[in-house]
Amino acid sequence: MHTNQLSKQLSKLMLVITACSFAANAAAQEKPLLLPVEEKTTDEQEKKDKTKLELNWLDGFQTGVETSVDNTARWIDNFFGNSRAFDGEYNSHGRLSIGPEWSQYDGWKVRSSFRAQFTLPNTEERFSAIIGRTNVDDFTVDEQSTYRGSVIRSDRGDEEWIVGLGFNPNQGEANRFSISAGIRGGLKADLYTQIRYLYQYRIDEDKQVRMRSNLFWRNSDGYGFNQRLDLEKSASPEWLSRFTIDATRAERIDGIRWHSSFAVYHLYDDERAIAGEIWYEGETKQEVPLTEWGIRAIHRRQFARDWLYLELSAGLHWPREELIQRREAQWLIGLEFEMWYGN
Repeated sequence: MHTNQLSKQLSKLMLVITACSFAANAAAQEKPLLLPVEEKTTDEQEKKDKTKLELNWLDGFQTGVETSVDNTARWIDNFFGNSRAFDGEYNSHGRLSIGPEWSQYDGWKVRSSFRAQFTLPNTEERFSAIIGRTNVDDFTVDEQSTYRGSVIRSDRGDEEWIVGLGFNPNQGEANRFSISAGIRGGLKADLYTQIRYLYQYRIDEDKQVRMRSNLFWRNSDGYGFNQRLDLEKSASPEWLSRFTIDATRAERIDGIRWHSSFAVYHLYDDERAIAGEIWYEGETKQEVPLTEWGIRAIHRRQFARDWLYLELSAGLHWPREELIQRREAQWLIGLEFEMWYGN
């Protein structure tokens, strides 16, 4: 009897082992079919996660700039009222750009530009603060550069640090009036104050005229006047041509400092553009009135984020600063990253 029970137990054990064996074989046959799919999915996900992690520092950097500007706005606004009177946003906006440029004439340069503007709620938003490193003649309160303006940079003047306050009466698109005062030149502490008037007139659907008049006083230049004229023609939404002339006259400037350019750009895809530009600049009553002229091609596109742009440029320019110099063609090559932030 014990022998019969033992035989039954062994038979059951054999059945269990056999069943497990069949299950193991089935799993082994299915496993090779599932592995490649799982590995492929995992590899693709890992690549996406890795790319996301590699670019996360861009978002962090932009957030850091916005936070710094907002904290600066709050600090300045405290001088005009209670710091607890306003806990919302300061409507700050601006851009930051950096780009190396190589010239056969000047060698390597790193061009950098920073612009931050924000309203001050404790002044009932009648005043705004401006902080930046840019060309002072093109830096004004409540005058934001558009995408088209950033593709064709007509200003090629020296960049310097500017800190100031501006008064902006509420006006329409056709007329803008602003008053600002502050310090330019960084540690040089070159005081300035200016009154600026912007007038825009649309001739027809394709053509527009924009005039900007600027009456100023600067510690370095004395009293002066700057006038800029832009003529724009847009044959279609994808094409724009612009002619610009800019002139400055001041007490401590011999003659008139001037700049002129003509540019054409083509938006050939979403946030992608190519452009061509020719420019002249100089100063009358100088040994060489025409100090430089040149031509260049530009390619600009959105890069990695909708607020980040990459610009490549190449061209030739013909500089001459003294009569003993011979005016010869010199190569220009540039690369620039530009980040926009704020509202």
